[in-house]
Amino acid sequence: MRILKKIRRINARMSRETKRLLLVGVATMLVGSFLGGKIAGASERKKAEKELSEVTEQLKAEGQHKVDALQGQLDAVLSTEIKDVPWYLALVNSDHPMEQDYDLELTELESGYSVDSRIADEAKKMLSDAKAAGMKIVVCSAYRSVARQKQVFNDSVKDRLNQGMDYWEAFEDTRLSVAEPGTSEHAMGLALDLVSNQYTELDERQETTKEAKWLAENCYKYGFILRYPPSKTGVTGIIYEPWHYRYVGVEDATKITELGVTLEEYLEEYYGK
Repeated sequence: MRILKKIRRINARMSRETKRLLLVGVATMLVGSFLGGKIAGASERKKAEKELSEVTEQLKAEGQHKVDALQGQLDAVLSTEIKDVPWYLALVNSDHPMEQDYDLELTELESGYSVDSRIADEAKKMLSDAKAAGMKIVVCSAYRSVARQKQVFNDSVKDRLNQGMDYWEAFEDTRLSVAEPGTSEHAMGLALDLVSNQYTELDERQETTKEAKWLAENCYKYGFILRYPPSKTGVTGIIYEPWHYRYVGVEDATKITELGVTLEEYLEEYYGK
């Protein structure tokens, strides 16, 4: 995304330079025509033509220099190495749907919910340490198949229709809190929905519980981030969800937490995605 933006900016600037050169050429021809008709003496005319030629070449050289400089910037952007994104940083959202042949091995947690086997130890460790710290965390969702996600999405749309919304209002409102089938991190087995047993509602009040506060302060130590933070809906496309945690690995979770950015912003900055 970032590279495309740079290319578009450079291309726009190159277009302006090219247009300027064309205008210079046209202006030069007009001036030459004017002087050719007004200057009576042959020697004076030759002198004027020589000066015009020198000025024209100078302007062309200056313009070409700028165009060459812009072309250099474009080449640099195009030659920038785009880092491969490791599996645990895979971006899935409304603009980046899952691969249709996405395959994973699942491991069941004590709650009965399952996660990608590669993150099971970290997830278990986080929940175990939270319990030892006096936290009473409930796993209310983890891996969900695409088929299950479709059911959840459709049920949410129906609920809004029953509240009096028309279909498109219900659809768009649902998208803010429920990912469309094929665009949910739950289908990758990398996401956990965690709530306090003292308050199990999935709303912003969840953040006031001691369990949510503990998770917000400690989740990065186990490779998790709060995936949909407040004031970032414009970036993630999802409302603030103080219960949705996504595994990204300890090193990257630490960086994302320290920077206070979303996964989208982090990938764009460090991976050019």
